[in-house]
Amino acid sequence: MGLKTRILASAALILGMTQISAVPTHLTVELKAGSKYSFLLADKPVITFSSGDLVVNGESETSYSIEGVKNFHFTEGDLSATENLPKEAIRIISIDDATIKVENIGKESVVTLVNVSGALVSSKKADSEGTATIALPQSKGVYILTAAGKSFKIIKK
Repeated sequence: MGLKTRILASAALILGMTQISAVPTHLTVELKAGSKYSFLLADKPVITFSSGDLVVNGESETSYSIEGVKNFHFTEGDLSATENLPKEAIRIISIDDATIKVENIGKESVVTLVNVSGALVSSKKADSEGTATIALPQSKGVYILTAAGKSFKIIKK
């Protein structure tokens, strides 16, 4: 084998090793139904198993039925299905156990939260940027959040 061939082989080996040693940035959970959810490792997500569920604790707690989980592994990027949301999509963000922020609903839109009996729990008008922050009730239960003509089920655990 000539010197040129050995140099090319060494360069190919080094390039291959560089790709193998890539650093993962996300924890990705793949569901059997095809959905993928990624959690940023910088947020230090913690995985536990509780009552037949895979529980991921990060900025918020998320749980998946073990029967529905295909696998979970580390990836180099975010594989969540949510990364392809249109820029104008309504976003509901859980700030903490007692507060939800709703974005992209249009300025001065009204956000309402009702219980499953239909009784109004809370109502808030969006600011000039189309964002409203609404307080959740202290009691556990199922609630319906309505914003910009769309309704969302909210479960308070």
